[in-house]
Amino acid sequence: MAGLLTNSDRAVKSAQVSELNQQAMANFAQLFEHRSGEKSQHAQTHWEIAKYVGLPKFRHEDWHYTPLETVLRTQYHFSDPESVLKPNADIALEIDAYRITLVDGRYNAELSSIDMGEFQVTLLDSQDVLPDAVNSEIFLHLTECLAPQPLLINLAANKVASKPLYLLNISSGSVNSQGTNMSQYRYHLTLGNNSQSEVIEHFVSLDNQPHLTGGRLTVEIGDNAQLSHFKLVTENPSAQHFAHNDMIVGRDSQVKSSSFLLGAGLLRHHTSSRLEGENTQFELNSLVLPQGTEIADTRSYLEHNACYCSSRQLHKVIGMDSSKTVFNGMIKVAPNALKTDGQMTNNTLLLGEKAEIDTKPQLEIYADDVKCGHGATVGRMDDEQLFYLRSRGISHQAAKQMIINAFAAELTESIDIAGLKSAVMANIHQRLAGG
Repeated sequence: MAGLLTNSDRAVKSAQVSELNQQAMANFAQLFEHRSGEKSQHAQTHWEIAKYVGLPKFRHEDWHYTPLETVLRTQYHFSDPESVLKPNADIALEIDAYRITLVDGRYNAELSSIDMGEFQVTLLDSQDVLPDAVNSEIFLHLTECLAPQPLLINLAANKVASKPLYLLNISSGSVNSQGTNMSQYRYHLTLGNNSQSEVIEHFVSLDNQPHLTGGRLTVEIGDNAQLSHFKLVTENPSAQHFAHNDMIVGRDSQVKSSSFLLGAGLLRHHTSSRLEGENTQFELNSLVLPQGTEIADTRSYLEHNACYCSSRQLHKVIGMDSSKTVFNGMIKVAPNALKTDGQMTNNTLLLGEKAEIDTKPQLEIYADDVKCGHGATVGRMDDEQLFYLRSRGISHQAAKQMIINAFAAELTESIDIAGLKSAVMANIHQRLAGG
């Protein structure tokens, strides 16, 4: 049949990918040797794991729909702090928050808040206090071993943060004789029992040059704590973004995490979570809007390890032009997690004739007396809805905008921080307008 690889073709492709993987790992080895900061046992351990796991082989199941050839062929380097352009203050969101700013993975005091209120922030010289991964993969290990200045952030028990915590990550790009900039960002947040906080992650490009961003946020959430987490990615079309967030949740807690992935030419975002205490309510959402030939890969992994917990996941995609989107979600219910109530939904609206979505929601249930479900929908814009709006005197472009806004509204309307909501809506409208 046409299009199928012969055994000989498959062997050639496999050998080519293996050679590229070796070249890329050699580049990462040089980066590890020249990274700034102390060579902690934590960093060394993750580098050894990275070497053992290796980059994905030809037609690896978890990477089958996400091409890495550009990443494998690129020579990366860390930026020189003295040569990076000074970011403007207006690159930040207009919100009243405790701000922590990192530029190319390094703490920037000038763009950070002096007073951090209820939060205690420490720059880690040693990474040995950082937790193990919930569900690991190669780029997680690379971030762990290459991040120059991990931050430890603590909100003590019984504390209610008076303002959101704003993590601003600014990456500069370059294409020169040394190669392309790589920036790695690492945060660990601990919320004590009975605490409450809002946290915003914001990833933005300093310029229009290519760069690779690695991001990792781990959160340990105590008993009866409340967390609202938002992530906004608005990097340039030449950027590559690989991130993996972990959340470990105690009993009687309420956690909501929403990601708005509105930038980067190649983006892959994981969220891995464990519900370790009873009676927890967990919500995980994402909105992805790739345009042009962008590729966006969103993944969720959730373990229900205690009784009487509920989880809701809603992942929405608006695919434009010739973009490609991947969604992979997994809910695992442990044998002792009775009365679990878990739901996962992936809804996709394809606007481009060549836009593509590959979706794979999954369940693994090892307990009786649970209520779990998953579903996925893929469709084009409803012609009847367009006709109805046009018949009311609304222009074609305005009608399309209304339908798209309605599709995304279930997620955008849940943002309760005005400056963040306006930034998300502005970026959505900009992308829909073609720039």
